[in-house]
Amino acid sequence: MPVSRRQALQIGGVGIIGALGLAVPLSSVSAKSASLLDPRNMPKPYQRELTIPPVLQPKSYTIGADGKKTHLYQIEQTAGMASIVPGLKTPILGYNGSFPGPTIKVNQGERITLEMDNLLPLFHPQWGYRLDTSTHLHGSASLPQYDGYANDITGRGMCKDYEYPNFQPARTLWYHDHAVHNTAQSVYSGLAGQYHLHDEVERNLLPQGKFDVPLTISDAMFARSGELGYNDNTHSGLWGDVILVNGAPWPVMKVQRRIYRFRILNASISRSYRFQLSTGDPVTMVATDGGLMPSAQQVTSWRQSGAERYEILIDFSKYPAGKRVELRNLSNKNNVDYDNTGRIMAFDVTGDPVDTSGPAAKVLPTQLAGSTAMSLTPSQSVKTRRMRVKRDNDIWTIGGMTWDEVIKSGYKKVLADPGLNDVEIWEVENSSGGWFHPLHIHLVDFQILSRNGRPPFPYERGPKDTVYVGEGETVRLLMKFEHHRGRYMIHCHNLPHEDHDMMAQFSVGYNPNDPDPNDPIEAVRPHHIGPVPTTDGGSTQPTEGTGGSTQPTEAAAPVTSQPAAPVTTEPTVQKDVVTITSARHRLNKDITFAGTSKYTGTATGASVALYDVTPGRAATRIGTTTINSLGIWSWTTKPGPSRQITAVRADSSRGGTASATVRTR
Repeated sequence: MPVSRRQALQIGGVGIIGALGLAVPLSSVSAKSASLLDPRNMPKPYQRELTIPPVLQPKSYTIGADGKKTHLYQIEQTAGMASIVPGLKTPILGYNGSFPGPTIKVNQGERITLEMDNLLPLFHPQWGYRLDTSTHLHGSASLPQYDGYANDITGRGMCKDYEYPNFQPARTLWYHDHAVHNTAQSVYSGLAGQYHLHDEVERNLLPQGKFDVPLTISDAMFARSGELGYNDNTHSGLWGDVILVNGAPWPVMKVQRRIYRFRILNASISRSYRFQLSTGDPVTMVATDGGLMPSAQQVTSWRQSGAERYEILIDFSKYPAGKRVELRNLSNKNNVDYDNTGRIMAFDVTGDPVDTSGPAAKVLPTQLAGSTAMSLTPSQSVKTRRMRVKRDNDIWTIGGMTWDEVIKSGYKKVLADPGLNDVEIWEVENSSGGWFHPLHIHLVDFQILSRNGRPPFPYERGPKDTVYVGEGETVRLLMKFEHHRGRYMIHCHNLPHEDHDMMAQFSVGYNPNDPDPNDPIEAVRPHHIGPVPTTDGGSTQPTEGTGGSTQPTEAAAPVTSQPAAPVTTEPTVQKDVVTITSARHRLNKDITFAGTSKYTGTATGASVALYDVTPGRAATRIGTTTINSLGIWSWTTKPGPSRQITAVRADSSRGGTASATVRTR
C-alpha cells in the first residue's frame, strides 16, 4: 500500500493508518514521510555526529548503620528545547532537560537513592494532559514502592526518592516515565535514559569506557514548526519517519580499527527493528536485557521490540580506514515504514592510532557467564500459566485483564500469585489476528524456552525481562519469583497499548487482601521540594490542590491522539468550578455537551476534555473544546460515537471536573 508524499501530507503527517481510521493489523504499509516539515528543515541521514549522553554524578553519599555507603543522585524532570531538525527547535520533556537523560553508571552492590524532582509544567504544553510522573527503572529488581508502579504518581513540585540496591549481575537497564495512561506521550516527549550496572565479571570480559557505547534508538514525526507530531493510530502504535540515536537523526560515529561494545536500547514507543550491518557481517551478541549470556552468539540480524536491550560487539579491525559501515533496519511486520526508516546510523572507520587497552579490544570473547534465569530447568516449575494478549473491542488486554479492572478492585486483582522463590512457566499466546506485543514482566529475569514449539532465536539465549511476542506466536517463559514480596506489573511495551489498557499485575508471596508493608503507592509517598519556577519567572509553592502529594483514587482517563488546546502553567492560587449544563447523545444522530467553567485565576487558553464514562467501560476520551472568555464551553458533532454514551465527564485544564448522566433521546 505505497502512499505518495502528497497523500501523506494530506493525511496530516500523523500516520497513514490513523488517518484511514483502521483498527486492524497493519500488515505492510509504507509511505514517503509522516512529518510536515519544510524540505529545508527535514533532517538527512548521516549529517550529524553521534553524541554520547553525559554520565550523572552523585551529589553526595551517606553511611548506613552497616557501614555501607548510599550514593545520592538527583534528577530534575523539566521541559526543554532540543536541536533535532535543522533550523528549528523542538520542545521536549527531559531528565535534567535533555533527551536522552544522563546515563547512570553504578557498580554491583552499590546502593543509591535517586531523588526524582517533578519540575514539569502542570499540563503537557502540546497535548494538554496533566504531567504527573512515575519513574520505572526497567530491569531492576526493586521493591514495589520504588518500582515505578503506574499509579504511584508524583505531582508537579514534588519529589519521589527511589532506592536501588543494585545487587543483580551487570546489565543494561533504562529509566523512563511510567505514569498511568500517559506513558506513551511522556516517553515519546523525551523521558528516557540508560542506566548501566557493572560487576567484576563483565568488566573483565567486555570493552569499557569510551569503547562501551550507549545507543538509545527511537523514532519521531514532526510538525512544520519543529514540534513533535503525535498520532497513535487508534491506539495501535506510533511510527515516525525520523530515526533518532541518542536524540540525533541518523548520526555518524568515528571508530578505531578495534572491537567496540554497543548497548542498544529500543526506546521507540511502538516501532520494532530488525537490525543488520550494511556489510552483511555478523555481530557478536554478548548480553540481553538481564545481562551476560552464557556464551556469545554470532548473528547477522536480530529483531528488537520496544524496551528490549541487546549488547553487541562489532569488530572494526576487519575494515580498512575510510570504510563506512551502516547499521540498517530491515523492519518487521506491522510497522509503518518511510523513505529513510531503513537506516539507523553509520560508523566511519578511521586511520587513527588504535587504543588496545582493556578487555576484548582485539579478540572476541566466546564463553561469558551463567545466571539464575538461564540455569533454571522446566522440571523446577511448580505451575504453568497460560494467557493471551489481544484486543477486545477497543481495549488491549493481557489474560483477559485490563488495568481499569485492577484500579476498580482497589489494586487487589491479580493475574497470577506465585509464592516467593516459586519457579513457573508462563505461556503467552498472540493469536488474535495480528500486532506484535513486547511483553515486559517487572521484577524477574526469565528464560525463553520456546517460540511456537521451536528453540528461541540465538540472540535471545540470555536472561530477558521483555519478550517480542510476534504475530501468531506463542512463547514459553521460565522464571523464578525471587527477591521481594509484593505486587508488580506486567504489560505490553508498545506504549499506546499499555495506556489503553494493556496492563495487569501479579503478586509474589503476598495476599493482596492482607496489609502490605511494601504497598507500591502508599509505602513511600512523594514529598515537597520547595518553590517551583513558573513561566513568568516567579515561583509557586506546590499544594495538594496543584499537583501535590495527593494520589488519585482512580486512573487518569486515557488520552487519544487528538491534541488538546494549549494550556498555560497554573497560577499559585486557582479554583475552577466546572458544570455540565447540557448532555445528550442520540445514537447515529448527534451528540451535544455544554457547560460553564468559573475561575478565579488569570490563566488563559483553557480547555475542557470530555470522556465517555459509561458504567462497565474503561474511560475513553471523546473530544476537547476550548473555554471562551465568558467561561462557557460547548461541543457538538454528528453523528457522534458509534456506541451509546450514558455518562460523561468533563475535565478542565484549569483543574476542575464534573460528571453528568447523558440524555439518550
